[in-house]
Amino acid sequence: MIDNKIKKVLILGGGPSKIGSETELDAAAFQMMTALKKNGVQVLVIDNNPFSLTLSEVQPANVFIKEINLKNVLDVIKKESPDAIIPIAGGLRAIHVTQELLNQGILSDLGVRVLGISKESLKVINNPDKMKIAINSIDEPSVPSKIVRSESEAFEVVRKIGFPVNIKKVNHKESTERIICNNAEELSDMLEDEFKDDSVCIIEKSIVGYKQIETVAVRDQTNTKILISGLENIDAVGVHSGDSIVISPVQTLNDIEYQNLRTATFKMMDLLNIVGLCHIQFALDPNDGSNYYITKINPMINSSSSLAARSTGYPLVYVCTNLLLGNSLPEIQLHANYHRLTPIMEPTLDHVVIKMPVWPFDNVPEANQQLNTTMKSVGSTIGVGRTVEEAMLKALRSSQFSPRDVLPSMYEISNDELISQLIHPKSDRFLVLIEALRRGYQVDELEELTKINQFYFYKLKALLDVEELIIKEPMKLSTIEVAHDHGFGDGMMAETWHQPIERVREIYHAAGEYPTYKAIEPSAGEFDQNIRSFYSSYEIENESTQESEKTALVIGRGGNKLGPNTGADYYTAEMLIQLHKIGYKTIVMNNNPNALSLSPQISDKQYIEPIQLGAILNIIELEKPVRVFIPGNRHFLLKQLKQYTDLNVQVLPPDQETGVVLPKDVTYALNFFVNQDGKSYFISTEKLISNNKSDLDYVTAYETPYVLDDEALQRDIEESKSHIQSSNWIGLVQILFNQNKKGESEYVGIRPLRLTETIFLSRATGINWVRALVRFYTKRLDINELMKNMPDMSNRVTHMQATFPFKQLNVKVDHANSSQEVGAKIKFRLVDDK
Repeated sequence: MIDNKIKKVLILGGGPSKIGSETELDAAAFQMMTALKKNGVQVLVIDNNPFSLTLSEVQPANVFIKEINLKNVLDVIKKESPDAIIPIAGGLRAIHVTQELLNQGILSDLGVRVLGISKESLKVINNPDKMKIAINSIDEPSVPSKIVRSESEAFEVVRKIGFPVNIKKVNHKESTERIICNNAEELSDMLEDEFKDDSVCIIEKSIVGYKQIETVAVRDQTNTKILISGLENIDAVGVHSGDSIVISPVQTLNDIEYQNLRTATFKMMDLLNIVGLCHIQFALDPNDGSNYYITKINPMINSSSSLAARSTGYPLVYVCTNLLLGNSLPEIQLHANYHRLTPIMEPTLDHVVIKMPVWPFDNVPEANQQLNTTMKSVGSTIGVGRTVEEAMLKALRSSQFSPRDVLPSMYEISNDELISQLIHPKSDRFLVLIEALRRGYQVDELEELTKINQFYFYKLKALLDVEELIIKEPMKLSTIEVAHDHGFGDGMMAETWHQPIERVREIYHAAGEYPTYKAIEPSAGEFDQNIRSFYSSYEIENESTQESEKTALVIGRGGNKLGPNTGADYYTAEMLIQLHKIGYKTIVMNNNPNALSLSPQISDKQYIEPIQLGAILNIIELEKPVRVFIPGNRHFLLKQLKQYTDLNVQVLPPDQETGVVLPKDVTYALNFFVNQDGKSYFISTEKLISNNKSDLDYVTAYETPYVLDDEALQRDIEESKSHIQSSNWIGLVQILFNQNKKGESEYVGIRPLRLTETIFLSRATGINWVRALVRFYTKRLDINELMKNMPDMSNRVTHMQATFPFKQLNVKVDHANSSQEVGAKIKFRLVDDK
């Protein structure tokens, strides 16, 4: 039964997005908040991520926009006296802070409980020795390893476990990279460098080439456990699991091997007294699946648990939150859309999900693209289908961000480079595998070179056979039917056949064929469930019908990339919330497994599909939305959709491809709201902080207000209004000024307010400008009433600074630009504070 002593809970947020953590932590915190409120629990949140939806949805008095550190968390606890804290949606930083609070006895002194992670779990996280002891105590295997402090100790360990071995510094904050040594000479050279500064190292048996399998499970306080999902990394150990292609359900294990991992997962959860979820990583000998090692234990929310929930349709975060409050699995009551047995039922899938990494190298070309044990991807996309082939191709189409729906080729790569990349993979690994098959490499030799199971090469060969059919037998209904079954899009065929996409669609529409949609739900159709998440198929039965006569379709950004994408996902989520509030049924189309905007509480229906013209038109044909919203940076997609004049397409935020030449140097800006008849309302001044002189391209920090004397401010406002009147901009508009060395200001440009700055303005003013824009473009905004709520910002300074992935990518960049942002952090201070 639920613990009635828990009345107030503090959620520790995830902070700025980074490699390894995009929007899945905030999505989990948001879902936790929803579940806590339904159970009558007051929610407090501490976070300094400006793109956090949770911060927007909690009462302002219960929000603490501060960095997650020991001092700030303790200050909130002392001020608010919560009954418990939840750190598992805050990443490692929140876990470390919680561990320190427990170690110092602060939480016990204040009577504050920790929910979601046990003391036993905290002892083993990021402590290899304690984790090894814990694993071995339940007769499960851990990778043989030992901490060494000298070269002689190192060679003593190697004599016991043999070569090859991995070397890793104990100080994980400095580096998590493992260096492989294959012989005594390599080991001696490596240790000579490592022990120069009295470092302490871990030597462990190398398991490079082993299969990587992950499990996600839940456990309640009565010791009831269920396995939510198994995830198979297509890439072997040696490629970070965050950079690997991942498939669910597991494909290449037999039942005995899979049950061994399930049992090991449950034993580990019992040992660590986990209540809630746990994610465990295994390495399996490819020649003997019964020989495996436990390599990592994560009793907290991460991208793998997010993928498990997205793949199965199991309401993982909602269930876990109820477990944290004291409910057992059989006691949890879900929304009426779910079958009553769903909480205690291990998910069974009648579909396949494949995750593809998304890379940052277009924006950070200096980074090494070699894939190894250090994670480099900044996001991912998923493809969902009835078969491995279909899911694989949909995932590839989703991850390429090609404006055209085409199957990419690596035909220009030399044979020597091809072999090198098969052995030493880079970010275009998947395309290299396809190219090797095109050139006639045999499956067994590819398995030897890549350590990827032969099963996946046969699936790729099947896709190449279909590609050949498309080329040889164009414009045939039979060709289109086979292509659809294997995940090929209409645009892909249209490009190959040099035909308009409508011509392809006419062929199968004339035969009465249309895509159908299947629900992503955890019972494989065994129980009646009304879960509102779908993927496309071309089978007969359609499980999705038109939502309503008044539907708004919102196209998501897809996989997370560098630039404003984490902010864009927040923007999308806010749009969906506001559209629902003003009376629309809301549908979101996205393919990012970590997307905040795919949280089921935010929209009425979700479609997980490649964000390409054919897939969009298919959904529009079924749902007949009265409005279609698309992201402001998808210029090619916008041009395609605008060809269909019957669609009511709205770009939000306003398209930045304006054709206006912007200035080189900028110091500050004035922000305005402009209505349809050109009347403008001044909102704020804003300092634009560039890290390369005053170059606008390098503005990566913002501060409001920018202080001007009254006379200068009035002069700038009047000049701004004159430029607004002579333009045709509406909505949020920014007027740019530059201040020269003499302190003289001049107008230098005008533009729509950027996405990230819109969110910054929302935090600074306390007015949700994303929701205001939605109301404005749907003709429901009373701008005069809105401006009455404009606060006095003269006493408080709001500062937002972009964050970058350079340290994680191990590159040095002198001047970062906005296209390289991975996230942001925000803080407030009083004007008189320094």
